[in-house]
Amino acid sequence: MTQKSLLIVEDEVLVARDIQARLVRMGYDVVGIAYKGSEAIEKALELRPDLILMDIHLKDDIDGVEAALRIRESFDVPVIFCTAFSNEETLERAKISEPYGYVLKPFDNRELEINIEIAIHKHQLEKDLNKTRRRLDATLASINDGIIAANLSGEIYLVNPIAERLTGWCRERALSRPVRKVLMMLDFDGNRELVAVDDLFDLQVHAGQLGTIMRYYLKRPDGSEIPVEVGVSRMMEKDDELIVFTFREISKQLDYENKLLKNAFYDSLTELPNRSLFIDRLESSLNRRKRGMSDQFAVLFVGLDGFGVINEGLGHSQGDELIHLIGKRVSKSVRPDDTLSRFSGDIFAILLDPVESVRGAIQACQRIQQAIEEPIDLEGQLINLSASIGIVLNSHRHYTPEEMIRDADIALHRAKQEAHGSYMVFDTEMYQRALRFIDWKSGIQQALNDDAFAVHYQPIVDATSNQLVAMEALVRWQRDGEGFIPPSEFIPIAEETGLIIQLDQWVLKSVCRQVRKWSDQNIDGFRVAINLSARHFETDVASMIAREINEAGISADRITVEITEGVAMKNVDQNIRKLEELKELGINISIDDFGTGYSSLAYLKRFPINTLKIDRSFVVDLTNNLDDREITSAIVAMAQNLKLKVLAEGVESKEQLDLLRESGCDFIQGYYFSPAIPAHEVLSFIENHNLRLA
Repeated sequence: MTQKSLLIVEDEVLVARDIQARLVRMGYDVVGIAYKGSEAIEKALELRPDLILMDIHLKDDIDGVEAALRIRESFDVPVIFCTAFSNEETLERAKISEPYGYVLKPFDNRELEINIEIAIHKHQLEKDLNKTRRRLDATLASINDGIIAANLSGEIYLVNPIAERLTGWCRERALSRPVRKVLMMLDFDGNRELVAVDDLFDLQVHAGQLGTIMRYYLKRPDGSEIPVEVGVSRMMEKDDELIVFTFREISKQLDYENKLLKNAFYDSLTELPNRSLFIDRLESSLNRRKRGMSDQFAVLFVGLDGFGVINEGLGHSQGDELIHLIGKRVSKSVRPDDTLSRFSGDIFAILLDPVESVRGAIQACQRIQQAIEEPIDLEGQLINLSASIGIVLNSHRHYTPEEMIRDADIALHRAKQEAHGSYMVFDTEMYQRALRFIDWKSGIQQALNDDAFAVHYQPIVDATSNQLVAMEALVRWQRDGEGFIPPSEFIPIAEETGLIIQLDQWVLKSVCRQVRKWSDQNIDGFRVAINLSARHFETDVASMIAREINEAGISADRITVEITEGVAMKNVDQNIRKLEELKELGINISIDDFGTGYSSLAYLKRFPINTLKIDRSFVVDLTNNLDDREITSAIVAMAQNLKLKVLAEGVESKEQLDLLRESGCDFIQGYYFSPAIPAHEVLSFIENHNLRLA
């Protein structure tokens, strides 16, 4: 059979090339591609193809319908419209040019092949009916889809072998029978009611829907039913008209689609709805409320506390099994009509719809937490978990699923900050804090880029001699439009976002340069203490500090590194090694906030430290609280036994100073002497307070 030549008219380059590749694989000769109506007319008359695949909506003054009309005036060639538009207006215009097919995008190869073959053979029928029929029979016999052709009276006169197999009717019995007797279609959805084929495919109804694919169950003579996709086309030769039904079994396709659906909307590990399906159902709940339903619903975000550590310790396969088991437990704790989703990682999202009030949501939280907290036996190892939960109820502020998800996530974040195993109901203040968090995170990064932070220095004085022995470097942030932002607010954000690494490095560099500047001015004899985040102890902190000290050209003993007691007691062995590396450089080490972290004395003896810094919480009520006084005295006595110096911070009165001196405290820091001051005020401070440099 001679290879048929086809001209593609399509204004989208990628679509045209895709169609070309498909046609080539089908065995057609694509002789050209036109991207405009005028170009289509020119190429059609020049190349004279056997068939034209024509897009209707072209980016040109001449659209596909007009181009087809002009081509047909000079050259008799079949045209199939390939378009994404199936509205009545487009279809009515398309009929003007008497197309040989109308294929809706996206289409599959079989559908396109059938439409092309039928169009070509229809065209041949107009020239030589007998020859066309022989070719049509041969073609239909080789096509993998079932094809049945009937006249306008509904009498079948053509059945291909695939149609025989699918319908269960042999050709001899089917010919001349009414098509409704052979193609017994049942509703694809619902109750499988019999569909009147005569009504479904009546030309007056479906003339404008040629190429539409519909799904039904085909009932066969033996009573069995198979799922099929059915398309209908119309062919005409003068006064002779026929309807061609094309259909194929889609059992395997349905299985594949179900798998795709499951992969698209369900989590493979827990088999729970995934994020996409959860959002879809949440959107449905929101839409129902927009239509006037007044009852409430809630979204819960459930986060497993410390799961990352457990996952690393057990291994990812065991971690996956744990997630799977937790999913089963939580599913038993919610109502059947509620939606439980594995939203991401160790986060489960729950849509409670409806929920009576916030009390109902809290009761659900408590059930979920109790279920999760039951010990889990994982291959002989007992695992204890807790979960923090964020709750948000729908309100007039929520218009989209993303807004409710955002607020539930904010509430979960706040719950985790409070304590493991807690829950938090979202309120507007949380949202404002979240906005401030985002704003300040950006602001911190910008301030680092612009060198907009400042370092102030708070004096540390010898309790007995009044000598200035040290200064503590404290970072300050004056933001345009907001004024002074307390470190207690922006430091936690820097810690959480990891920007604390850059911020600490900036402070260290500034301090080293300032110490050098003071040395050049003969202002020596005191150290400067800098605070380091725990994050630095996951890096080569000694090399970082040594680099800055060497670049500034100062002695390492001018620097004291302060770490909190809580930081010191995490990864003890690793931190001891890191501190020993700093000690070898000549840097002094101080434990800050001592007394709040419950240090083990055995561990404390191993740390290469110089100073214990009593937390201000013990100093603030020292004159009135006997317990604080005894704790302070005990810390001083312990430090003396360990041959360590003791520094008390937060000293604001002479009474506090006297008690600390009596207890044997070595150094004093606080507003009693001075708040933190800019570097350029240090010398005048020393002179005005008659302090001597150590």
